[in-house]
Amino acid sequence: MDTYQIAFEERPQYLYVSVRGANTGETIRRYLSDIHAACIRLGQKNVLLVVELQGPGMSMIDVYKAVSAGLDQAAGTGIRAAYVDLLDHSLANMMLAENVAMTRGLPVHTFRDIATAEKWLLAERV
Repeated sequence: MDTYQIAFEERPQYLYVSVRGANTGETIRRYLSDIHAACIRLGQKNVLLVVELQGPGMSMIDVYKAVSAGLDQAAGTGIRAAYVDLLDHSLANMMLAENVAMTRGLPVHTFRDIATAEKWLLAERV
């Protein structure tokens, strides 16, 4: 099992989530499940997710499998997220993950910096 760290901070208008760990499908599935559980527990639907995953990039098929599995449980919940990758992993993989989320009815947008992500998340609040 991959080790990773996840931290949650309730902010007035959203849940701030920070994730560090190995850049693997297992890590992605685990943190998506943990975020979903936290959103349910805290009654929060807006998430600013800041990810710092170490290691080589993943293949597009591995990204698709991990994100699909991790987001299926959140489909239809109204959760929306701004996703920030601090280590500049593949833009193509980030866009794939964004598209997988959108096809499941989860508004997700990917960013390279926290300030821009927060601005989008707060401007798009419903």
